[in-house]
Amino acid sequence: MFKLVKYCVGAVSGRLRVSMLALIAGALVMAVTPERAEAQFYPWGMWGNQQQKPRRARRAAPRYVEPTDEKQTTTLPKPTGPLVLVVSLSKQTVTVYDDGKVIAKSPISSGMRSNPTPTGVFSILEKNRSHFSNLYGGAPMPFMQRITNSGIAFHAGEIPGYPASHGCVRLPYSFARNLFGITDVGARVIISDDDLTPAEFNSPHLLQPLAPDNTAEATAAQPVPAAASAQTDVFNSETAAGQRRTRSMAAAQRAAERDRLVAAIAAAENAKLAADDQMKAATLAVQQAQVAIRQARKDEDALSETARKAAKTAAAAASRFTNLTAKMAKLDPSKMDAATLEKQSAEEVAEETKMLDAADAAALAKRALDAQAAKTKQAIADAAALEKARKVTVEDTKQAESVLASAKDALTAADALESRKNYPVSVFISGKTGRLIAKLGFVQVMDVPVTIADPSQPLGTHVLTATHFTNGEAALRWNSVTLRPNETASYQPRRKRRHDDEAPVMRAGHDADAASALERIQMPKEAEQQLAELLKPGSSFIISDFGLSRETSNRTEFVVEPWRSGRDSSEYRYY
Repeated sequence: MFKLVKYCVGAVSGRLRVSMLALIAGALVMAVTPERAEAQFYPWGMWGNQQQKPRRARRAAPRYVEPTDEKQTTTLPKPTGPLVLVVSLSKQTVTVYDDGKVIAKSPISSGMRSNPTPTGVFSILEKNRSHFSNLYGGAPMPFMQRITNSGIAFHAGEIPGYPASHGCVRLPYSFARNLFGITDVGARVIISDDDLTPAEFNSPHLLQPLAPDNTAEATAAQPVPAAASAQTDVFNSETAAGQRRTRSMAAAQRAAERDRLVAAIAAAENAKLAADDQMKAATLAVQQAQVAIRQARKDEDALSETARKAAKTAAAAASRFTNLTAKMAKLDPSKMDAATLEKQSAEEVAEETKMLDAADAAALAKRALDAQAAKTKQAIADAAALEKARKVTVEDTKQAESVLASAKDALTAADALESRKNYPVSVFISGKTGRLIAKLGFVQVMDVPVTIADPSQPLGTHVLTATHFTNGEAALRWNSVTLRPNETASYQPRRKRRHDDEAPVMRAGHDADAASALERIQMPKEAEQQLAELLKPGSSFIISDFGLSRETSNRTEFVVEPWRSGRDSSEYRYY
């Protein structure tokens, strides 16, 4: 371009040439310079005047629109007892049980093969009428009822007649709305390949609730046989005197126990203060002992220098005296006059005196040094003993702190249990861990070991639910659901086990039953007594060969997912 301009300009001359140059230069400047408001600098080093693209408007989440062609389901009745929701993956249905009776049944659409719906024991942990998925682009999940922390939930959606979800359990819209209206957080959910049915359950090994207060008057006058009193246990909720424990008795015992815990905390605080004082005194004594050691060593160093100088002086005096006597031994006294002899004798006596005095001074300094060395050694030994005593006081202080913390934790746990005693208790017993864990409204209140007879044999997985009081609130009616081995599930090998709930567990056969499992379990008496105080309708026992799933947290009930342990090895997982 510049060559062309130069050629054109060269073709003219004079004033016309100057005008043409100015015109061409102005045109070039206007051509390459954008307006200020439109100027942009691009990363590759060019300027341009392209207008900025308008910012894309944020897409609003899709709104839930209920289909108009769906058959409306009838309103579900208000529950009279604890609800149990049983999902059958093989039949693609959900059945709602109230007090052991079917009150509703609906088709579902569970997870596809690539995103299967997990099987096991769950509970509703969150409800949201208008929820949108955080995982799948804000997809609407109306009437969402979450059952796992990882996102599995009941919600309204399309029901094509086969598994089509990403793991959730889709429900018809009207049924999802009606179900949402009758469920509460904590309602039990059982998902299985089979269509399980809760059956009425009874066993002499079932833990019984405490009797109401009016039962005590009737039982107090009835004598207890010697054989029965010898076998009294908390399963029968009897006192040592043969009288059945009542709820008012338990309340009085809890109040007395709380007073004991408060007194224990006061005693522990006093013990901790005393231990702190002892530790401070012991620490001060050790510090003073260290000061004494430093002073003793300083004195020992000074006396050592004095003794060294005294020994050096004594050695010099002895050397001079030896030299003098050797010199005098060479002299002939017969050739010396009396004055010279007297002078030599006086000099010899003087040197001898100096030598003896220096030797005495060196010996005295040595004795002083030895005495100070002994004092230093004793100071070191005293400091070591004081340091040992200080360490004992430190351990005593730590023990006092531990006792105080334990007492405070026990009081906190007792208060937490007291504040939540109206919640139904949920109990989980694991054959894998050999422990019993109890929760009240998602809050753990107990964790104790249990003894399982013949532990090498599996227990099975059973869910026992207390439906309502019977016999004037002196007993409970129970139903049970037993999860059978899932023989139709497919498995995919995995390279490495990453979680404890994937550890291999021996599975029970189809003949496993809750009564046999309950008969083999023995829990601590204190745990039995406390659980008897908490039992009421809605309480549940989960017995399983498996441990708790990683989905269990402080915002869930107990979650048991047998599929995570594979069929016979930890190298397989449910697919």
